[in-house]
Amino acid sequence: MYNKILTVIISIVLLSACVDNRDLSKNIVIAHISSNPDGLHPFNDNSVMRSFIFEHTQKTLVKLDLQSLEYTPSLVKTLPEISEDGLRYHYELRDDVRWEDGSELTAEDVAFTAKLQICPLTDNANVRGNYSSVIKNVILYPNNPKKFTMVAFGKNVTNANIFSEVYIQQKSHWDPEGILDDLTFEEIHNPNFKEKKEWSEWFNAFNHGDNRYQSERLVGLGPYQISEWETGSYIIAKKKENWWGDNDTSIYNQNYPEEIIFKIITDDASVFLSLKSQELDATNRVGTSKLFKLQKHDYFNENYHSDFLNQYSYYYAGLNTRPDGIKRKKFFTDVKVRRAMAHLVPVDEIIEVLLHGEGSRQVAQLSNLKKNYNDTLKLIELDVEKAKQLLDEAGWVDTDDNNIRDKMVNGEKLQLSFELSYMSGAASKETALMIKESMWRAGVEVNPNPMDFTLFYKNAQEHDFDMMLGGWGGSASYSNPYQLWHTSSWANKGSNFCGFGDAFSDSLIDAANAAIDPEEHRHAIWQLQAKIYEDQPYVFMYSPKRKIVIHKRFDNANMYYEKPGFVLHNFKLKESYMNQTPMP
Repeated sequence: MYNKILTVIISIVLLSACVDNRDLSKNIVIAHISSNPDGLHPFNDNSVMRSFIFEHTQKTLVKLDLQSLEYTPSLVKTLPEISEDGLRYHYELRDDVRWEDGSELTAEDVAFTAKLQICPLTDNANVRGNYSSVIKNVILYPNNPKKFTMVAFGKNVTNANIFSEVYIQQKSHWDPEGILDDLTFEEIHNPNFKEKKEWSEWFNAFNHGDNRYQSERLVGLGPYQISEWETGSYIIAKKKENWWGDNDTSIYNQNYPEEIIFKIITDDASVFLSLKSQELDATNRVGTSKLFKLQKHDYFNENYHSDFLNQYSYYYAGLNTRPDGIKRKKFFTDVKVRRAMAHLVPVDEIIEVLLHGEGSRQVAQLSNLKKNYNDTLKLIELDVEKAKQLLDEAGWVDTDDNNIRDKMVNGEKLQLSFELSYMSGAASKETALMIKESMWRAGVEVNPNPMDFTLFYKNAQEHDFDMMLGGWGGSASYSNPYQLWHTSSWANKGSNFCGFGDAFSDSLIDAANAAIDPEEHRHAIWQLQAKIYEDQPYVFMYSPKRKIVIHKRFDNANMYYEKPGFVLHNFKLKESYMNQTPMP
């Protein structure tokens, strides 16, 4: 208890240190983040916090619009013109985009950026394949430095949006001597790629930690520049002067706040106290119970907008459908047993107890917020009697009167008693215990087994589990189902932990990825959802709601389903706050 109190006190002291004499009359936004970003390197870091901060310091060619959830041009004049064969994507850059030194953004910068994103010498192995499997080449046009063509390896629904998460870098800033000029796309894709000494030296410097943490090196085309980073405490992004987008009307190119301070608070009690004292302007990571508690007080509601919004992430119970039969027994090879498990997981009760009702049921792998969601699929309700019937039909009955069903499987008598793996944590433990209690009512014994993340993930990849509790993040953009649902992602120990799939489901994944026509793509995705729903490798449980809090001293305090849920640099201080005296 002492340590917890001390942590809260330290957090408040550190917060006060970066915002001395909190002055609500200034257009300075203090936003909560729950951890340090892993770094702010343009290619080598990938944490959620890094992407959140990059919304203000970096720019991409196209962007997902938070309101329409459609891709929209950002640094280009229009969305790409696509060739009839679906392999060439023609772009033209905006004329008004300038780097800090006043020089224009050119297609050479885009080609340079694309090379870095896919080159094996860049220290980004965990995401590189997403881009190197799509971008075959970038063709420049000497007679027009603003035009370029991205050549794709094959038809893929992600081709047109491949640059939506690639942060464009300035070639003359990173490579003024042209060291990488002779590094071609053909060489990068060559399976026998051989690096030159000068390339290796350049990439060693580029991958250096200084380019992840030193504020003066964290440059980009966004309206803000990192000016200060106190590890574990805060990161300050300062508004640029004479920024190229100053006169733009898009909400993504506004820069009303003079500074955005990203305050790192890991403890929910500290977030609670910071909101009580108006030390924070925005958060999307306050705890559910804490927000409920705050919303009961008039002073909080007078100062803040707050809401619970649906989002795209979800939680599930995974079932091992392809166990080896030796270390892991064949409990879930029969779809009737898997469906029975779905009827025994008390999802509504879990939502009520753990989320205070602020979550929504998940039917299949796609959120019902997505336009290609298959709305013909119905929720599988808690139904113990139906589960008993299915287990009887599958041959699992209690023959020895010990209240646990059993069955002869390959000459071995198995008790329907299995392990439920989960990552250690209070919420996960409570979920596991609620599942255990519910399943016991149908003669099923569940043995909860908590473990740390490293072991949990290792076991999942090696298919060393019976049932597991997991979760996936998500967004409104298309998520390639290959990683989670293709059979090769099971064989190669990817993220198809449960062993879902067959030749038909693989063909649906391939068809969905290759379909550029929206209706063809939708048809394949609908069929894939139905296939996963019927085969039941997951018991789909719930999607927790995102908690958003924004101070009322700002105009443009809009909230969105898509992460992060607000646009900080569009917050504009209300005139009524401009003459307020600083808080004591």
